[in-house]
Amino acid sequence: MASTTPPMPFTPAAAVPFAGVAAAPGLSPEQLKQITDARNRSKKIRKGVNVALFDGWSIAIFAGLTLLSGLFSFVGLLLGAGMAAAAFIELKGVKRLRALDLDAPKTLAWNQVFLGGLLFTYAVYSLWTVYTGRTELATQLDAYPEMAYMAANVSDLARLIGTLVYGTLIVVAVVCQGGTALFYLSRRKYMEAYLRETPQWIIDAQRAGMPM
Repeated sequence: MASTTPPMPFTPAAAVPFAGVAAAPGLSPEQLKQITDARNRSKKIRKGVNVALFDGWSIAIFAGLTLLSGLFSFVGLLLGAGMAAAAFIELKGVKRLRALDLDAPKTLAWNQVFLGGLLFTYAVYSLWTVYTGRTELATQLDAYPEMAYMAANVSDLARLIGTLVYGTLIVVAVVCQGGTALFYLSRRKYMEAYLRETPQWIIDAQRAGMPM
């Protein structure tokens, strides 16, 4: 007796013409094309997300190390706490960028200004202590008059190292944090264009959790 099982329908390759987008139940070829186009338009936004994600976790790691090394230093604790707050805001900004919140770039930019100001202030304070105070080793050497020349050399070396280290930190605070702030601000125009040119159903799906 002949089989009554109906043949499987043949789906030509042309029915799924968009590479990189998996076919999903209920989505038409036109909708798949819209998703592909939206993903291409979101490259600049995704770059902002990746920068904020990397920056946020980097700040969090350094904040933890600073807090551990500054357990007995009030200044170290303040610096670590400030960096931890900046890391928290940065990582929150990642979620807001993914949700296409137009205020997120400004918040992230101001967060970089805050972090840069924090690092700048710490560097200037540290330089001030290096040039106006005395190192612990130099103070101990003062107890031995015959080694007074070594105390002077230690102070000179401390000033040289301090100038290199904290001078570099000042440059980083101004150039890196300032540049990152400008980068975040530039993401807004890409977000505005994306929201203007992308179908609302895709935006709603992404705000609900669909990857950009």
